[in-house]
Amino acid sequence: MTRVAMLIFGIALGFAATNIPVHRMFEAVAQTPSAKPALFVNMTTGDTWRGWMGLHFAHNTMKQGHQVTIFLNLDGVKLATKAGEQEKRPSMQRVPRDIVADFIKDGGKVLICGPCLSEFGLRMEDLVAGVELGKPGYTQSFIFAENAKTLTW
Repeated sequence: MTRVAMLIFGIALGFAATNIPVHRMFEAVAQTPSAKPALFVNMTTGDTWRGWMGLHFAHNTMKQGHQVTIFLNLDGVKLATKAGEQEKRPSMQRVPRDIVADFIKDGGKVLICGPCLSEFGLRMEDLVAGVELGKPGYTQSFIFAENAKTLTW
């Protein structure tokens, strides 16, 4: 018997011993973790420079094939406002609101904290198009998604 045949026989025997049908054996082998982990970025800062860094990082991570969700809360809700000053430093190609808009346009998901909006007197209409209101259960579905990593900025 060749080594490959022995390997396949061994795998089949192992699955048989665990009561997994042989036809499912190849499905399990084919489902090796090839998907990149998802990333949940919890943005708490409203500082333009720090916010730009976190949003830029999240956008570049998404461009590398990861599913990325950004949650803007506390002062971070200011990063998605359509109006108001956002300082642009020489190293910044764009301000945070522009990154949020491009991130959403490129397929990313941006959630926002409702009570945090109220704290700053903001409404959903004041935000970049496509930002979604985070809700209990909905937000957690991204935090606890299979193979997800969480990062607080």
